[in-house]
Amino acid sequence: MAAALGAFGYFVPIFAFLLVFIVVYALLAKTQVLGGSEWIMIFISLILAAFFVVEVSLVEFIRFSSAWVAVLVVCFFFLLIVLAFLPGKDPLAFLTKNSWFSWAMVGVVIALFVISSAYVFNWAVNWPLLGEWANSEWFGMILLLIIAAVVAWKIKG
Repeated sequence: MAAALGAFGYFVPIFAFLLVFIVVYALLAKTQVLGGSEWIMIFISLILAAFFVVEVSLVEFIRFSSAWVAVLVVCFFFLLIVLAFLPGKDPLAFLTKNSWFSWAMVGVVIALFVISSAYVFNWAVNWPLLGEWANSEWFGMILLLIIAAVVAWKIKG
């Protein structure tokens, strides 16, 4: 039994490489971001899969940021459920292709990736100072003022 588990541990990096390769290739093929060139998609997938096997901090980055993106997706889903039950003609009319809400969601996801990369790779952020500032009374007041300004601008405009 122990020998079988030891042999399985030998293949774990290979399975991780294959998983990343297949997921990246499938995403590139489905979204057609790089056009229809199969060789470019295979090359990009191989490079990204090799990075994930060689560099452990990339795995930590994906683990950390995917948890926050999952929380964001769940919150967004519950927000849409609540909005769908609002009275009116079409409460989800703001979910069009070029709406402000779509761009705001893209901005939030990009901000999550930048913050998680700063946390994982330890660049240019003093986390104890930031945590101390975020737990202060001023942070809540400033955040409330920013939210009130955005709401007032939206109502006035």
